[in-house]
Amino acid sequence: MAVPQVDKKMLGELELMGFPAIRSIRALHYSGNSNLESAINWLLEHENDPDIDQLPLVPREINIECGDTSNEVRNSDQGMRTHAQERKQEDQTAAGSQKETSLVERELKADEQGEEDRKRILALYKSKRDDEEIARGRARNQVQERERIQAAKDLMEAKRALEENQRKRMMESRKADREEEKRARERIRQRIDADKAERRRGLGLPQETTVAPTPIVTPEKVKPTEPVVTSEQLRDCLRTLKRNHKDDSGRVKRAFQILLKIVGNIAKNPEEEKFRRIRLSNPVFKDKVGNLQGGVEFLELCGFQKPRNNGYLLMPRGDVDMVLLNAAGAEIASAMENPYFGLLSK
Repeated sequence: MAVPQVDKKMLGELELMGFPAIRSIRALHYSGNSNLESAINWLLEHENDPDIDQLPLVPREINIECGDTSNEVRNSDQGMRTHAQERKQEDQTAAGSQKETSLVERELKADEQGEEDRKRILALYKSKRDDEEIARGRARNQVQERERIQAAKDLMEAKRALEENQRKRMMESRKADREEEKRARERIRQRIDADKAERRRGLGLPQETTVAPTPIVTPEKVKPTEPVVTSEQLRDCLRTLKRNHKDDSGRVKRAFQILLKIVGNIAKNPEEEKFRRIRLSNPVFKDKVGNLQGGVEFLELCGFQKPRNNGYLLMPRGDVDMVLLNAAGAEIASAMENPYFGLLSK
């Protein structure tokens, strides 16, 4: 008995999947070495078999070599000829010495004729074999020629596909470059416009296009006596914060990020009280916003209130102004994107 032969590539893939080698061999053997899916299905169906971890055994193949048939025939032929000669000799002895000479001569002639016949048969067999070999060679040449032609066609097709893919990639790359160039020009234009507006504000000139947002009065609570916060007030507060801490740009950027996060959380979740309540003694808030001049003031412009002896900044639900919060978020984003924000104005 011997271990059955299985596909080593599929065996390796099963072992990489985590199946034990013995189970993989059993699965491949009993599934006929057909494919991985069949082997995996067999493993799942027979994982509870008691002999699942035993190697399967098959009878060992024994090659029985056949004898030399041509030698046996030749020996048989030789034996028959010898027997015939002995019979003839017996006949000659019985017939007398007069017929002995004639019988020997006829036997020799028969042997010569048989040898000639064998030579002629061998020549015909060799000729036929040569013709068959020539025919097989022609067939091989035809197959090779067809394969060569097909390979040339496949190569040309692959070359055309490669050139087409390269052309498409080049077109996509050019398109992406044009779009990136367009975006870069737009960013430069926006930066120039922002810088121009900042310079005009620094010089005290009126803005070219100033559109004040229309305040929306909520029906819940009307405050006609309170002043309306404008975008210019929000910008002035942010400019003050940046100018007072211009030597620490990283700290200013972190303060802007915290302010933007606070405003954004309230705009997205106005009902959540935790976003409308800030503890002034919070170490993170105090270090990044509370200790910077202009940070708490900006939040107060956005609607936060500071009750006395409370230690918190609060924004009542009725004071949430979505338009004001959106404008505040836009001003913070503009201040973060404009590297000259607050530095050119006096």
